[in-house]
Amino acid sequence: MKFPVLLLSMLSLHCYAVNDVEIKNWKADLEFYSKKMSEEHIDLYHTISKQSFNEEVTQLKRSLSSLTENQLLIELMKLTHKIGDGHTSFPLWGANLKSFPIQLKVLNGELYVIKTTMDFKHLLGAKLEKINGMNAEEIYRLFSQLTPFSENKYSTQVRAAQYIPKAELLNGLGIINDTFQARFTFTIGKELIEQQLEPSHSNEYTAELTYLNNSIFSIEEKLNENLWFGSLNDKKVVYFKFRRYTSISKMESLGEDLLSFINKNKSKKLIIDLRDNYGGDFFVGLKLAQLLVLADSIDWKSGVYVLIDNVTFSAAMSNAAQFSQLLNAQLIGEPTGSKPSGYQDMGQFILPNSNLEVTYSKRLYHFTSDLKDALYPDINIGVSIDDYISNKDPQLKWILNDMGLN
Repeated sequence: MKFPVLLLSMLSLHCYAVNDVEIKNWKADLEFYSKKMSEEHIDLYHTISKQSFNEEVTQLKRSLSSLTENQLLIELMKLTHKIGDGHTSFPLWGANLKSFPIQLKVLNGELYVIKTTMDFKHLLGAKLEKINGMNAEEIYRLFSQLTPFSENKYSTQVRAAQYIPKAELLNGLGIINDTFQARFTFTIGKELIEQQLEPSHSNEYTAELTYLNNSIFSIEEKLNENLWFGSLNDKKVVYFKFRRYTSISKMESLGEDLLSFINKNKSKKLIIDLRDNYGGDFFVGLKLAQLLVLADSIDWKSGVYVLIDNVTFSAAMSNAAQFSQLLNAQLIGEPTGSKPSGYQDMGQFILPNSNLEVTYSKRLYHFTSDLKDALYPDINIGVSIDDYISNKDPQLKWILNDMGLN
């Protein structure tokens, strides 16, 4: 397959300025970007004014000759970020970025390593202090101004941590000089260590930490690793792992089996786990709720719990809000990564020359009557790096304690 000249350069993402042919192509892409955004987004100027948006696009076109490719990516990410909703993004899908062999998570305001390769397993749980001498706080600040799918401070924390290891972005921000290596400084325990790391297109994060722990439940029926239901030994407590979405027909089938299980065993308590769920079609969750309300043995006054966290996003946030109403559920955990009143339903288009994808919001929903920046839990329970290291789930533990089971 033959690729356009610009696409080849985007896939390699070198640190040099764009050439004359690429400038022409990028100008066309920026004009296409501006036109499609104004035509397709339900309310493009809800945060940034029309004048400011058009001025930024014009200025970016004028600046093309002075930017490296990586700097250009940064500027497009910043501009799209300013539109101000979590479904409007320039996520660099298809750019084939290189990543340093760590995945990060913000916990209590600090960046920690929660995934890596086996070669760097000793970095699990380490706190990031610096990259090439720049403090982690400043690096986070820079990334918080551009990361895709950021709708509030909680999703910003999630997304910034995910994008910080991207070599081309670190280079575009001037944090590293090239995309071939960088010096990372970590704190492990009380020891400060430096680690030279090299990025790769295909890191396999085979070593990881997680606090999510549902191993106490016996799986009764499993659609996949992220969608199943189980119970405790006496079958009076039912747990539904809802970490990813499926089709309405598959959810209907699974939900009917869940309802049959509850009715057969006279189950009293129900836990729906929507943590680490980036969203999908919220009508799938409504199908589940439609079936669950038929379970008469459930304690509908105080026996339904929904687990949420900063990664509970989009449709998952919507379903959490709906479950709190339709199922009288208590929300347990951390604030969601998206707003209960805001722009959702993601559309997409592809820039014609660079072949990079842009997303935008198609709908405006109001799942609560307030204008809060997140769906907040009834019981807020945070998570620490110690919980990750020990694989202890304080949020699920709180629910079991509330049931009198711990």
